[in-house]
Amino acid sequence: MTRVLIVDDEMLVRLSLKTLIPWSEHGFHIIGEARSGREALELLEKEPCHIVLTDIRMPDMDGLELISQVREKWPYTRCLILSNHNDFEYVQKALRLGAADYLLKLAWVPEELLEKCKRLQSEFRQEEEDLEEKSRAAFKLERLGREAKEKLLRDLLTKHTSKLEIASSMTELEFGFQPSRFRAAAVAIDRYERVLEEDRYQSEQLLSYTVANILNEMVRKNGGGEVVEVDNGRFALLSSALTEELLKQLQQVAETYAKVTLSFGVSREYGEMFELHRAFMEAEQALQKRFYRSGSAILYAEAAQQPATEGPARLGTATAGDWLKLFEARQTEALLPALSVWYSQWAQAEELPPAEVRDEWLHLLVLLNKTLETAGKDIYTVPAYLDQYPFEVIRNSETLAEIYQWFCGWLGQTMAYVKATAGARLRPEIQAVLDIIRKEYHTQLKVSDIARRVGFAENYLSVLFRKETGEKIVDTLTGVRMKKARELLLDPGLKIYEISEMVGYTDSNHFSKYFKKIEGVFPLEFRKMALGK
Repeated sequence: MTRVLIVDDEMLVRLSLKTLIPWSEHGFHIIGEARSGREALELLEKEPCHIVLTDIRMPDMDGLELISQVREKWPYTRCLILSNHNDFEYVQKALRLGAADYLLKLAWVPEELLEKCKRLQSEFRQEEEDLEEKSRAAFKLERLGREAKEKLLRDLLTKHTSKLEIASSMTELEFGFQPSRFRAAAVAIDRYERVLEEDRYQSEQLLSYTVANILNEMVRKNGGGEVVEVDNGRFALLSSALTEELLKQLQQVAETYAKVTLSFGVSREYGEMFELHRAFMEAEQALQKRFYRSGSAILYAEAAQQPATEGPARLGTATAGDWLKLFEARQTEALLPALSVWYSQWAQAEELPPAEVRDEWLHLLVLLNKTLETAGKDIYTVPAYLDQYPFEVIRNSETLAEIYQWFCGWLGQTMAYVKATAGARLRPEIQAVLDIIRKEYHTQLKVSDIARRVGFAENYLSVLFRKETGEKIVDTLTGVRMKKARELLLDPGLKIYEISEMVGYTDSNHFSKYFKKIEGVFPLEFRKMALGK
């Protein structure tokens, strides 16, 4: 609605202006009426409007003074003059002061006044559209500038860049920290995958946006700096005032408002822009120590600069033989204490890169798989524990403690599963189901189709299959498909979507999602690791 204020010292004039025109039918709203310019200003302070219909001659403050002050305080407000025949000199002054138009008070016609107001209304709407368009354009430019700046900073942080390239970047963009003295921090959302599963944010993008906003706002209030999203759940923070107090404040605010906890790896202080990459890599290396901690942490690069030691015994021939004996005995009560000692040794080896420790756990898993194969099983036929699989847990868990705790539970379940199914003879109908899966995994197999072919109701077959094998039909089918997929991925000539179709998935994204759930990496990453590329 276009808001209108009526200003005149004569009550009858105000009354006629209000009642003789159907204002609301034409998109107008009378916000009030005033008897003088002073009263009008008081009303406008409370509720600005689009059009002021004002007399010129009034007591206390006349229309000329009112127009002058309106133009100064509310430049977008239009003033329309109501004058008498002998006020022409005043009308001229009013027009020079910026009044939009005038009307003779004693000879005014409602239709004429309405048309003048509608013309002003049209101007307002056009101005609002123009302003909105300018705002949209300005927002786009700002966003493009921000995105360009973030991309440039991301490249400077994560890639080796020449001094010439960095010098060129400095001329293009302004940064919110002092290049002569800064620290880099690698920031990570703790338990990131679990936070996503909780689905409080409905989308990964919204979660990242929320955390980035918190970081930006707090950094801006504490000396300035730059925040860049590096990867999912990970950010880089650059500041000349990166104190522990600020980092703790960031942790508190993130936990209070975003319901997430943050961990930081902090570099030493640097004094040249060409050292950005080095500073960030140092911060990333410090953050890796989170693998050996529980809960959120603030870790400094100084603490990471320690001479490397050998750490616990690697799984060499002798050690591997000891583990094989334990696995073959299938005695959980003997395995768990040995695993506890092994875990404690690794937990004290903070100077070792987490990737090396993960590899040792993967080697342990391979040894266990050898003993499972002698019982006609393998890691992939063992049911999931807490809806997770060993490769996924070892490769993706954020901390060593998470790997150990999960592994203990899974190991106990696995030993019990092997004992329960050792030497067990499957019913012919269940063996028929397994034969169908092994032969037709590459087709669009459904549980309902399998049930019909073996002569059982779907629900009954599902219960019976799980009782006999310890696993769901769909999990067995997925396991067979993934085993074949791992074999096919060793052929670099096959594309991922081709492999997806060859193992029964028409949607390659769906296939990749399941593959990562079991292996802990996407198919392309698995191929690179397997082929050593």
